[in-house]
Amino acid sequence: MTRVQRSARVLAFASIALLLFPFAASSADLGDIRGRVKDSAGVPLVGALVIAVGSMQNSPERMVFTDKSGAFQIPHLLPGNYSIRISMPRFLPAMKQDVQLNAGGSAILTVNLQNALEVVRRAVSRDKEDIAWTLRSSRSTQPVLRLTETQLPGKPHDAPAPEYSGYFQVYSKSVETSSGAKDGVGSQFSVTMPLAAKSQFTLNGQYSESPTEPRGFGATYQFAPTDRHRSRIGVKVRQGALFADPLQASLLREVQVEYGEDLQWSDHIVFNYGAAVGRADAASDRNYFRPKFGISWVPEARTTFTASATSQAPAMVDDPIRGKEYFDRTLYVPPSMERYSHVEVAVSRVVTENLEVSAAVFRDRTDTQALFVSTGDKRQAVVILDTRNRPAQGFRVHMNRRFRNVETGIGYTSSSGIGIKLASADHNDLRKQMVGKQFQVVSARFRADVDTTNTEITAIYRWTSGFSASRIDSYQQLFEYNDPTLSLTVAQNLPGLRMIPGTIQAILDARNLFEHSFGPNLMQAAQYPRLVKGGINIKF
Repeated sequence: MTRVQRSARVLAFASIALLLFPFAASSADLGDIRGRVKDSAGVPLVGALVIAVGSMQNSPERMVFTDKSGAFQIPHLLPGNYSIRISMPRFLPAMKQDVQLNAGGSAILTVNLQNALEVVRRAVSRDKEDIAWTLRSSRSTQPVLRLTETQLPGKPHDAPAPEYSGYFQVYSKSVETSSGAKDGVGSQFSVTMPLAAKSQFTLNGQYSESPTEPRGFGATYQFAPTDRHRSRIGVKVRQGALFADPLQASLLREVQVEYGEDLQWSDHIVFNYGAAVGRADAASDRNYFRPKFGISWVPEARTTFTASATSQAPAMVDDPIRGKEYFDRTLYVPPSMERYSHVEVAVSRVVTENLEVSAAVFRDRTDTQALFVSTGDKRQAVVILDTRNRPAQGFRVHMNRRFRNVETGIGYTSSSGIGIKLASADHNDLRKQMVGKQFQVVSARFRADVDTTNTEITAIYRWTSGFSASRIDSYQQLFEYNDPTLSLTVAQNLPGLRMIPGTIQAILDARNLFEHSFGPNLMQAAQYPRLVKGGINIKF
């Protein structure tokens, strides 16, 4: 081949390359779009089609399918604006436009597809599906984490307002240990109603016919003044439970007003603060003011450092089976004797998409503890312990893993607490036998939604190195329930009725099944009762 022929061939190939690729970019300038596709319940979707179309002229479509974990990645993309479309049979398609991809960067998102049959059943029509952005980063810039937007009640700020939701429950209770409470029929409810795209109103309450069971109601209003600011205000009224003279029931009444705010100061710092103001025991000199404050620092998307301090009572989140912790306390301590102090410094790390680890050091002080006591002649009593000068301090480590419809967790806590020095035949001597001890606690958690049987199961087991007369790490938020030994809740879906708009469940709530008691045969003392609750729950 002559030199002229070789030059002509090179020129021809160069011309074709210029026609097919009107512009080129080095590998350092290319980016990628990645993320996960899940259903409305958070279960990864396998085989969903993801299409990326660039706004640049002559930009081809790029298509990929999600893998077994619902993840996808579209690599080697030129910088610019993209439109992302996700589709899958039996689900409504999702669309996101104006996705900005910087040179050498990545756009990471999580997409939740709605089941088309669920949408039809609920008579909800939506033109586009919700795409919740969790992170957008590039190699040349710091990550941007919109904490407040992803934590707002309901949907993100640009999505339609959510429907109302809640539950109504009718149950019976039986306490089979030293507390001696009789069976009682009761009910509880919670209803959340959206008022606008950025606000919602929640009304909840609990009632029991037994005078030894707590009762009350509460109302909370949550709203978002700005995209990075969330506020809430609520009022709670409670009639506590105590084995005392019914004529002195006014001593157990409590009215509380609570206010709180979550404020995102920057892309990496979030403040949480608020206060609870209350009046206890129907006496003006029993008023209280309990502030709280916390700060979270997110140096990068997967790591969070938190420091917090509060003088409010420990409480768990709302649960369809157990209800509100505020109305269902088992300590039976009069409100006027409740004094709390908690300080904690913690760090959490998202190792993978399904694995999270955390560690924390804490210091707690509770002025009053309660023990349920039963004697050989079947007499019952509640012993109130003065623990104001016995603070507890310790540390905890925890690991949580999620896969499909199952969540598992394991934790270890080492903390000081209050033990009993010697076995006593008289419950009046318990106050004299208190001694400081170091306790080791190993916790295991299992939660699953079984699709084949429509069953929800939550099981939590705690092993403690010895009998503790005080709560250990009661402010932890990693486990739903803070009861000792084994606790189990089961919710089984039942065939629905057309006249009842919602899911009907048969429920079982068993607490402290292996009741860790202390004492000789003539006396048993337990920090928590063994409680079994069953009934019907309607979720809507």
